[in-house]
Amino acid sequence: MEARASVIVRAKDEGRTIERTLSLLRAQTVEPEIIVIDSGSRDRTLEIARRYCDRLIQIPAPSFTYGKALNIGAKAASAPVHFALSAHCFPQRPDWIERSLAHYERGEVAATNGIQTFPDGRPVREPFYQDAAYARAHPFWGLSNHASSWRASVWEELSFDEQIDYAEDREWSWRVLDAGWRVVFDPALWVDLSHSWRGGAHDLFNRKRREHRAVASFADLPPYSFRDCVREWWSERPDRRHSMLFHRLSYRRWAGLLGTYVGRR
Repeated sequence: MEARASVIVRAKDEGRTIERTLSLLRAQTVEPEIIVIDSGSRDRTLEIARRYCDRLIQIPAPSFTYGKALNIGAKAASAPVHFALSAHCFPQRPDWIERSLAHYERGEVAATNGIQTFPDGRPVREPFYQDAAYARAHPFWGLSNHASSWRASVWEELSFDEQIDYAEDREWSWRVLDAGWRVVFDPALWVDLSHSWRGGAHDLFNRKRREHRAVASFADLPPYSFRDCVREWWSERPDRRHSMLFHRLSYRRWAGLLGTYVGRR
């Protein structure tokens, strides 16, 4: 029987997490085709992947970009809907694939993603259909390929940019939305990524720098001065876990703001 879903798992030295990720995929209510794209692992990643995946493709680390890895996986995929899932991300429900596939019953849907809040912090309580105008109004809110899906037929017409350093998901979604499609954000499809963001201040600086530099390459962003950086540091509200004092004194947050400033310049 032909697969209804192909899941592309990007990995490099994910020996601590990839077995859990792949076993959760094998336990889904819709059995997927699993394609692992490895970019130079030196730990047990390859050994573990071979036990679970249908196809393992290795690419040289120096040639890796997020878009290139996804395009290679999509070319190898056989199902009409492709999924992207990072090797350190864990679907929280056994019908994650099945629920995503159901959204494609609407003909205008090109891609799906999980989300918890809107750009203003309001919770997302039901599926939200993004269009091009909304994407341009909120350039740092949108599709994330840590856990997403898309129609294979849309990808065949509009593949991922292999040159962009970061935010290949956001750039791709803008082209898709401009073509008249919709991206649906369903809170039930949320896959947590926060556990992979616990690196040091240097990691956060680099991530923010790359993100803002990449988005600025395809979006018309307003200037972001050092004064804007300070204003954001002072006015942004913390989440419920932290006090305002902790939020303002956090060196990791300062690193992220500095990365934003450098990336936008």
